[in-house]
Order: sequence, then C-alpha cells, then structure tokens
Amino acid sequence: QTRAVELIDEKIGPVVTPVFISIDPKRDSPEQVDDYCNEFHPRIAGLTGTPEQVKQVSRAYRVYFNEGIKNTDKDYLIDHSIIHYFVGKNGKFVDFFGKNMTAQEMADK
Repeated sequence: QTRAVELIDEKIGPVVTPVFISIDPKRDSPEQVDDYCNEFHPRIAGLTGTPEQVKQVSRAYRVYFNEGIKNTDKDYLIDHSIIHYFVGKNGKFVDFFGKNMTAQEMADK
C-alpha cells in the first residue's frame, strides 16, 4: 500500500522499507519485479527466488498460493492470499494487515 507508506513518511519520516515478494518465479525475473515495484513506490524492495525459496518464504509467512487454470506455459493465473506484514528491524514479525484495511488504518497501527 503506497499510501500507507506515504502517511507514515509524513508522520515520522522514511522509516519503512516496503518489500514485495513474487510468488511466480517462473514468470517474474528480478528485472520484472523491480519494474513492477517501481510503479508503486521508489523504496519498495522487490524479491524473487527459486521455486523452492518462494515455497519456503510463503510457508514461513503462511501465504497461500496456487497455480490456477493454465492455458499455456505463459498464460495462467495464480490464486494467492493478499496480506501485508509489518516486520521489525530485527526481522521478527510484528503485525499483519489484511486487504480490507485502509492505508490510514495501517499507518495508524
């Protein structure tokens, strides 16, 4: 949520580093992930990895994803959960925000 980051920046400064992790390493190269992230906010760190690494991180954060109907090897959708996590500077989980929370609600937490 770009707006949540902007609200936090306005309130206490640029203390948040948003991170986006692709769940589709077959299609999303590091360059594509960077381009995608840059469309939203200049500080978003875009990450991808091997299918095994993506599986490990998705399990660690309890993220659901599943490849849906596949028309071709490059034409498919992936069903996935949409959750924003707040992780402290020490790398430990602090809180999470569901997709129904507004940017203001996220910033206020």
